[in-house]
Amino acid sequence: MRFIPLERLINLQDGYRRRFELDGQSILLAQEEGEVFAFARHCPHQHYTLDYARIENGALYCSAHGFEFNLRRSGDLIKPQGFPCNNLKVYGLHYEGDKVGILL
Repeated sequence: MRFIPLERLINLQDGYRRRFELDGQSILLAQEEGEVFAFARHCPHQHYTLDYARIENGALYCSAHGFEFNLRRSGDLIKPQGFPCNNLKVYGLHYEGDKVGILL
């Protein structure tokens, strides 16, 4: 695995969003309520972009169909319960010096 730096910590603030294309994967880095998350840029339900999805209390709400995913726990689908939908891909964050990134 290699460290892929995404952003300097000094640039992060609530409301921060930035997309990255890495090794064929489209990833969003976001900060809300003081928490930083890295996750797949498209909803696993119908691949709607999550660029403007709401993040609240560690949950991401897809604005297309209201699906809710847990960003703190492996992207688990919270709502609708029992719906046959994959979890949202969530990346573990890694910090080196003044940068935050992921390991790929």
